[in-house]
Amino acid sequence: MKWIYYFLLISALCSCRSVKYVPIESSTDSIVVEKLVEVQLPPDSSTIRALLECDENGRVVLSWLDIANSKNAQAQLTIDSLGNLLAKMQTKPDTVYLPSKEVVVSKKEKVPYPVEKELTRWQQMKLELGGWAFGIIIAFSLIIVGLIVYKSRKK
Repeated sequence: MKWIYYFLLISALCSCRSVKYVPIESSTDSIVVEKLVEVQLPPDSSTIRALLECDENGRVVLSWLDIANSKNAQAQLTIDSLGNLLAKMQTKPDTVYLPSKEVVVSKKEKVPYPVEKELTRWQQMKLELGGWAFGIIIAFSLIIVGLIVYKSRKK
């Protein structure tokens, strides 16, 4: 009877195992991203000063003209035969898109998770046969061994 208790105690101690986790791995990746960046240019301006006078025939005459343009602005002035002053201004776009490289660094960490342990041959056989079926097979084999031992002692 005490052998049964020893067997139960040893099987209870062997069945308790801790959960195993996969080791944590961390990696750092860097990606170079090329994109266009919007750059605002300073505002452009143009200043026009002119002195218009009438001559003795009653026509408009341009006495003097002063035009001050910024780098990106162009001004054109014309006076037609009727004395109308026409001003045309042209400017370049005030927004420029320049290529830019950006390095994105991402750090990846893996979270540990429990790993299923592989079954031993004993556990696999028990799983396939079922717990009670396996017990019944052992019980019948013990009865047969007991009958053989009993008949051998009786003779």
